[in-house]
Amino acid sequence: MSSQPQSGHGNPHQPAGYQPPPKQGMSTGLKVALGCGIPTVLGLILIGGCGLLFTKAASDAGKELDKNHDSAAVAPDGAARGSGSSKVDEPDITKDVKVTSCKVKAGEYGVKELDLKIEYINSGDRRFNYLAEGEITVNGEKKSDIFSTGQNLAPGQKYTDDNAGALAFDVARSAKSGDKIECNLIKVSRNSY
Repeated sequence: MSSQPQSGHGNPHQPAGYQPPPKQGMSTGLKVALGCGIPTVLGLILIGGCGLLFTKAASDAGKELDKNHDSAAVAPDGAARGSGSSKVDEPDITKDVKVTSCKVKAGEYGVKELDLKIEYINSGDRRFNYLAEGEITVNGEKKSDIFSTGQNLAPGQKYTDDNAGALAFDVARSAKSGDKIECNLIKVSRNSY
């Protein structure tokens, strides 16, 4: 028989009171990888899904805005040249805007000013904001731009921008009595709310 004390259980070659090391599960590296990796992957999936939803929402909003915006170029004879979009059934909004006055007149204190008036009539089925763009020519030479707006017009509502020529004071100041002054619209745009 042996002279070493027996512990009564386990391996007879182990000293008394010996505790085996605890069972090892996952390594620390694996725990970190799983603890950080899974939330990271789920986060990327969530961000990607949100990105796709945002892209779809932006696309849908863009399509809705296209429905609420029209534009058309104006030919020299005043007729529509074509629209700014590819919609076949788009209304001719150039008929909604026209120049009603384009002449030099004596203003306050005898100062010459350009009497440029642009009239808007909303032919649409809802409220629209209008933007009219054009040019002012003197004897066939472009001298200034026209930018005029008609805001928040209800269907059938009429508005006249009496100050459309306010920025063309140089044209009026340098005009001579025999000059041929013309105010031509080039493009009309409108958008709804």
